[in-house]
Amino acid sequence: MADEEKTEPATPRRREEARKKGQVAKSQEFSSAFLLLLGTCMIGVWGKYMVVYLERYMQWMLSPLIFSHMPFNETNVSFLLIDMFFFSVRVLFPIMLVLFLIAFLSNFLQIGLQFSSEPIKPQLNKIDPISGFKRLFSLRSVTELFKNIAKIAIVGYIAYSTIQNLLPQFAQMSVMEIRDASALFANITLWFVIKVSIVLVLLAILDFAYQKYDFEKGIKMSKQEIKDEYKQREGDPLVRRRIRQKQREMAMRRMMSSVPEADVVITNPIELAVALTYDSDDMHAPKVVAKGGGVVAEKIKDIARENNVPIVENPPLARSLFKLCDIDDYIPPQLFKAVAEILAYIYRISKSKPSFGL
Repeated sequence: MADEEKTEPATPRRREEARKKGQVAKSQEFSSAFLLLLGTCMIGVWGKYMVVYLERYMQWMLSPLIFSHMPFNETNVSFLLIDMFFFSVRVLFPIMLVLFLIAFLSNFLQIGLQFSSEPIKPQLNKIDPISGFKRLFSLRSVTELFKNIAKIAIVGYIAYSTIQNLLPQFAQMSVMEIRDASALFANITLWFVIKVSIVLVLLAILDFAYQKYDFEKGIKMSKQEIKDEYKQREGDPLVRRRIRQKQREMAMRRMMSSVPEADVVITNPIELAVALTYDSDDMHAPKVVAKGGGVVAEKIKDIARENNVPIVENPPLARSLFKLCDIDDYIPPQLFKAVAEILAYIYRISKSKPSFGL
């Protein structure tokens, strides 16, 4: 039998499982495009300061004063190499910091914080020739191929149009000073990379939208899978029904065990029965310890008779108590007077407890 068609959106549990396995909607071009664009802008801003610092440092390194006061030996060479290393760190640190923040934020904006070891675990199907052949000619691979061809074509067109428009400036570079020609070439290269980066960023945004669509499509579930997941999460319906039945039985036994301690059972007289208890030292009002209708009401009355608990027929009061009160609830104020009269009558007969509400 063919697999059921997957038409339903993924449940939160399926999404969480996919995330734990490293399966998320992510575009590789998104990070690289923003790194290229913002990194190029950073180099354009910080580059002139780098050139100035490098020029001053080289003047200091090559000055006769250094060689006249520092003999050529192992100690001095080590000192110069260490000094060059820390100079490089100071100059490149702002760019490296910006690139790190860009890489972190570009991934965070796509998938948030995620740590998963599943993608790097060894899997035999990755070296299976048949599986590899299927991946090579899959729809995803064909889509990636066309994406790369389109990207190369667009970048190539931008490069061609830029060079064509700047041919006169390239011709002038042959008669310019080396410093001026280098500055012009650096400026042309910078703006060319920025234009390419902007186009790549736009393509990356489109690619992220496609990856999001493809991811949502890939984690869709069939109706049977949703039902199976619900069973796993909530348990089998038969088991849950059995558990609820046991819980009702335990609650019933606990309720019936409270009937012998009740002070009175008020009945309908046939359909309903409500057992009340009252302790003037611990309670501000009588409390319902048991109630039921039909068979349960008969059971409550049987237990009351067996334990000499008074049974009073008062249909209106029984219906009100049954409707307004749950087990272990104190009776509402509007029923105080009616219940007090019954308890007072019972207490006068037994002369063992003070009357309530009188």
